[in-house]
Amino acid sequence: MLQDVNPIIDRLCELFPAVFNRHTPKPLKIGVGREVLALAGVHPALMEVARTDLRRALKVYTQAFRYRQALAAGGPRYDLDGQPAGEVTPEQQALAQAPRKKAAARSTSAPAPSPAAGYIKMTLKGRVTSKPGN
Repeated sequence: MLQDVNPIIDRLCELFPAVFNRHTPKPLKIGVGREVLALAGVHPALMEVARTDLRRALKVYTQAFRYRQALAAGGPRYDLDGQPAGEVTPEQQALAQAPRKKAAARSTSAPAPSPAAGYIKMTLKGRVTSKPGN
């Protein structure tokens, strides 16, 4: 079941304010996602958060416009404590500056699914009953 990831992102902003911030995000160090996922079900504030929902929240956060702006600006990457841990490479800056593909553009490049893919067409028919004496 899809869950709104905004409350999860808000929780990450509360837990790790040095790096998670919706208005002024900092580039996260490579591998910080694995560190956050390891806390799912262990850290008291993330006890009831499923790993899949946490992964989805991290994806939404790191694909947000402001986060991509922070990557495009370059500079250091940060760990969960807010300490520098690596640098944004020129290649990563270029990727962050590149326009994101729209959902419509992605769907046109993939072959269209057949009408039967994903669902089964069913027809309901009335019950045929025999009359007594037939």
